[in-house]
Amino acid sequence: MNRSVSTVLVLGLSLAPSALAQTRIGGVTLTPIRPPAAAPATSNDDYDHDSIPRGYREVRGRVTGPREGLRLPAGSQIMVSLVDLTAANSLVDIKFSSPRLSTPYQMVYNPVRLNATHKYAVRATIADKSGKVLYFSQDAALPDGMRVTLNVPVTAR
Repeated sequence: MNRSVSTVLVLGLSLAPSALAQTRIGGVTLTPIRPPAAAPATSNDDYDHDSIPRGYREVRGRVTGPREGLRLPAGSQIMVSLVDLTAANSLVDIKFSSPRLSTPYQMVYNPVRLNATHKYAVRATIADKSGKVLYFSQDAALPDGMRVTLNVPVTAR
C-alpha cells in the first residue's frame, strides 16, 4: 500500500463515526475502534451509600498493626467488635481474615440497640487459627455520627 492511500485510509477511519461497520480492503478487515466510555464519577467512598439501611449507622476504618505491612500467620482471624462497656457485652462482632495489616473493616449497626446511658467502644483482636490471641487493641470510644471513620491500632499480646 502506498503512502498516500494509507494516509487517506487512516484519516478516513479517524474521522469515521464509530457506528460504521467493518471495512474490507484487500485482504485486511478494518474495524473502527470505539473510544472507551467515560468512567463514572467517583467519590472518596468505595461503596454505595444506599447499601446501608435507612436509620443505621456505620463505622469504618482500618485495623492497623505495630508496623505497616505486618504479615499475619496463615488462618489468622480478625474480629472487630462494638462493645457495651457498661453491660460488658458485645453488640456487633465482625470476623474476617487478612494476610497483613493494615486492613480495612466496616461495621453497620442499628442505633436503636444502644442505651443512651451506656458507654460504647470499638475493639479489635487478632487470633491465630488455633484461637490464640496474637494482637489486641485498646477500647476506642464509639464516635457520634451516621458514617464515621475510626482506625483501630492493635499491639502484640
